[in-house]
Amino acid sequence: MFTLPKDPRVTLIAGELARVMADCDAILDTLPASAMDVAPEGQWSPVQIIWHLSKVQHWVTRGIEQGVAALPRMATIPPGPSPDRLLESMDRFPIRDRSRKVEAPEGIRPPRGLDLAEERTRWQSGRAELLTLLERTGLRLTIVQATHPMFGPLDGWQFALFVARHEERHLDQLRELLASRG
Repeated sequence: MFTLPKDPRVTLIAGELARVMADCDAILDTLPASAMDVAPEGQWSPVQIIWHLSKVQHWVTRGIEQGVAALPRMATIPPGPSPDRLLESMDRFPIRDRSRKVEAPEGIRPPRGLDLAEERTRWQSGRAELLTLLERTGLRLTIVQATHPMFGPLDGWQFALFVARHEERHLDQLRELLASRG
């Protein structure tokens, strides 16, 4: 059976996703269990952040799947973004700007009383699902289109990279929570 070589851009995005998840895990591993569902008034706790990241990742995965399903059977695929520029493709959006408060839509606003181990498992399982989808889709991510409610139309590469950049925003939030503990 013939298989296409893995697209180097998938490897780049997978690396970004792994890096951010590892940084989040490192912070979560330093916090005592008693701090996992505790946050200052008006902020999310660590477990709520992980729940939210998992929900957003799931939403992006479904968005890419829908975009792939909408592709014509025989589509011309342009080369797409250069691997050298791919990781910069979301830089024009203020994703990590924590000076701007962004209210999460109802469906991705986390509840209280969550279990961190369950939420981390859900996040990690969702990550594996997203990575499998990216590998299976490969070059076609160039012509996949999905719409982000704040940033408008994105191609599949940008939508996948959005997951990492969004997680970086919340990694900063985790760092702020850790610093506030003294």
